[in-house]
Amino acid sequence: MQTKNKPAHHTETGFENRHPLPDPVKRSFWRFLKRRYFGNDDWPKAKHQHGKIPVETPDHNAIQNPDPTRLQVTWVGHATVLVQYGGLNILTDPVFSKRASPFKRLGPKRYSPPGLSIDELPKLDLVLLSHNHYDHFDLASLSKLGNAPRYVLPLKNGSLLEKAGITPDRYDELDWDDQLSHPGVTITHVPSNHWSSRTTSDRKEMLWGGYILEFSDGYRFYFVGDTGWNEKLFAELGAQYGGIDFGLIPIGAYAPRDFMRNAHTNPDEAVKIMQAMDVKQALAIHWGTFVLTAEPVDEPPQRLASARKEAGVAEADFIAPPIGATRHFSGRTTGKSPESA
Repeated sequence: MQTKNKPAHHTETGFENRHPLPDPVKRSFWRFLKRRYFGNDDWPKAKHQHGKIPVETPDHNAIQNPDPTRLQVTWVGHATVLVQYGGLNILTDPVFSKRASPFKRLGPKRYSPPGLSIDELPKLDLVLLSHNHYDHFDLASLSKLGNAPRYVLPLKNGSLLEKAGITPDRYDELDWDDQLSHPGVTITHVPSNHWSSRTTSDRKEMLWGGYILEFSDGYRFYFVGDTGWNEKLFAELGAQYGGIDFGLIPIGAYAPRDFMRNAHTNPDEAVKIMQAMDVKQALAIHWGTFVLTAEPVDEPPQRLASARKEAGVAEADFIAPPIGATRHFSGRTTGKSPESA
C-alpha cells in the first residue's frame, strides 16, 4: 500500500523516524551488551530491588462472553493485550514465550508469566503487530496462533511473519497513515519514534509504528506500540488523529535514560502522550514482564502515579493493573466510567 511518490520516511535500505532525534549516545548491539553487563548502571540487578509484580486471575467468563457494548481489556503482559469491543477479539503484539530472544537459553527471560495462555484466548479476529523486536514479534507465539486471525503489521514485516507459518492471504502490511477496513472497524497505521531490527545488520529495514482503531459506533482506540517521546511527532499526530477514547501506552524500559530516551517513554512522557493525543483513558503496558533495562522492575507504576498527580490525571483514567487483569470500560453509547482499577 505504498504511494507512487516515495514518502519522506522511506530510505534506500528501509525507513527512518518522521522527525529523527539526535542520539545521546552512539548505539550498537555490542555497546548495548557492554553497557548492560559491564557498565555502572547496576542493570543485571534491577529485578532484585523490589518485590514481585502483582498478578490477577483474568475474568475467563467475560473473556469468552464479552459484552460488545463496552470495551474489555485483559493485560497478558508487556505489550500483549486482549482487546474486546463491538463483537471483535483483538490481540496486540502476542508474546507468550519464556524469552524475548532468538535463543532458547540466552536473552531476556520472563520475570512474570503470561496472565492468559494461548489456549485460554477466545477466537481471535485480528492480531496487531507494532514492530519486529523480539519482545513484540515472537515467532513461536505467532505460529501457535496460526492462520485463523487476520494480521495487521507494518511494511516489509510480512516475510518475517511467514516464517511463523502465516500465509500471505492472512496478513496486510501498512505504511504510516494507511488505512485498512475490517468488518466493524477501520485500522490506521500511525508513526511512533522507534526503530526495528532482528539482527546486528538489519536496523530500520522493516517499518514500525502504532495503530488507531475506529469502531463502527465511532469509538476510537489507540495502540501506541513502542516509542520514545518526540514532542514534534506527537503534536502532529494529535492534530491529525487526536481524540481517543482509550489507549494502550508504554511506561517501562526507560533506564539508563541517556541510552533509552529515544526508544522508550518513561511514565512522565507516557502522560504527555496521553495529553498530546487527547486520550480519555488508558492502560499502562510495556513493564513488569521482561527485565530489559536498568530501572527496578516494579518502579514504572509508582512513577506513573506521581506523573498522573502532577498532570492532574485521575487515577482511574490511566491505570496500571496487575498482569492478567481484565478491566471493563463503558463504550461510546454508555459513557466513559471504568470499573474499579
